[in-house]
Amino acid sequence: MSDQRAIIDIGSNTVRLVVYNGPARAPAVLLNEKVTAKLGRDVVKTGLLSEKAMGLALSALARFAVLLRQMGVSDVDVVATAAARDAQNGPEFLDEVAKLGFAPRLLSGEEEARTSALGVIAAFPGACGVAGDLGGGSLELTAIGSGECGRGITLPFGTLRLPDLRAEGEATLSSQVRKALRSAKWEDGRGETFFLVGGSWRALSRYAMYQLGWPLDDPHGFEIAPDEAIKLCRKAAQGKFDANMPRISSSRLATLPDAAALLGQLVRVIEPSRLVFSSWGLREGLLYSKLDKATRAQDPMLAGVTAFSEGLGVSPSTATMVAGWTAGANPTGFSGDGKLRLAATMLALAAMQSEPNLRAEQAMSWALRKRWIGLDARGRARMAMTVLANSGRIAIPEEFAPLASEEELKQAIGWGLAIRLCRKLTGSAPHAISGTSLVRDDERLLLVVREPFHALFTDSVGKDLRWLAEWLEVDPSVEFSRESVRV
Repeated sequence: MSDQRAIIDIGSNTVRLVVYNGPARAPAVLLNEKVTAKLGRDVVKTGLLSEKAMGLALSALARFAVLLRQMGVSDVDVVATAAARDAQNGPEFLDEVAKLGFAPRLLSGEEEARTSALGVIAAFPGACGVAGDLGGGSLELTAIGSGECGRGITLPFGTLRLPDLRAEGEATLSSQVRKALRSAKWEDGRGETFFLVGGSWRALSRYAMYQLGWPLDDPHGFEIAPDEAIKLCRKAAQGKFDANMPRISSSRLATLPDAAALLGQLVRVIEPSRLVFSSWGLREGLLYSKLDKATRAQDPMLAGVTAFSEGLGVSPSTATMVAGWTAGANPTGFSGDGKLRLAATMLALAAMQSEPNLRAEQAMSWALRKRWIGLDARGRARMAMTVLANSGRIAIPEEFAPLASEEELKQAIGWGLAIRLCRKLTGSAPHAISGTSLVRDDERLLLVVREPFHALFTDSVGKDLRWLAEWLEVDPSVEFSRESVRV
């Protein structure tokens, strides 16, 4: 499945259109556009969606309808959440949406919570803990584990409601949060991961990354310890921000103090083991809910890297052969090595399609800054180190230090040097890869070259073999086998 598909999310704060393409298990964003209509702003006080907010929303939706027709996107899912759900005139508003040619679905609070949690499950295979989605009108909490959603609740703590709560003092907010969780009999999440979803919490992650000098700039997958989170939330709740803080819109900056104050209270009550920010939520949960079991079981990181590399002319089968060839020199030593090494091999080969003076920096940027679903900061650093070594650079950049251990990064250098040797020897030609092999033991790194590929070994290749052997702290050796390989 690679056709374009679209989600329109009619939320309490924003109305957003996202058009996706690419592999079903790792969809890429083709278009992302929103309008801050604040549909839910007056619902608490008046029980109604305001005429102004509805006008802004319908104007945006009319534009979205034209864009989708021009793009030829017919697979469109339109959902509405808390504002339309809670307002007395919500049904009339959705009737107007339908007149634009859409078929809007009003999600219940439980459906909204579960769908957002599915987005987290899709983004973090094996996720276990609690997914918390902070929107304009409500906060959804859902227990997750073993690829399934558990119990979910909806609480009236959206960013449009929080200013009134906080106006009465932090003690009132704390009391209200504790009372609401106690009333809902919520006891999940203690000692587990708290996954944070929603634009205001993503803004908070950017704030935290800036404050901590984090070397990556994608908030997806950013992780922080609870005690550090509480300190940062306390500081952000004061609303005093550095003018140089990057990539936070003025609308999100306005909600940041309230979102931080709420999170600080939730962390104190729930007591999670760690906090992880997710850029996937409701919209991606809708896409994931439509996938069959086999597609859901795919690794999203590999699916994304494969699609990206194929677009640059890298054959997945060839990359798999190169990864298999280099495995002889690099026995695994860390969890998930096989998949990560294959993904790093794909990016390393893709880098060879770039201009020579751009390869190393461009491939490193792909590894560190492109959004790879299912890849954490540790994996990003190891992948980046692999592609750098493939280009002949083995000095570990200082910015990698907080991301992965020195041992892991040194192992990644071995991966990259082995890929480099394979490329230099075989030109990544499948028959040449099959006609050669690399074997390592405690004392020796043996390169075997079979007939009719003896001529592929040159002084230049020998240099790369010695370089890899030296890095692995073994002796290099070459065997020219008379065994013939059918080509």
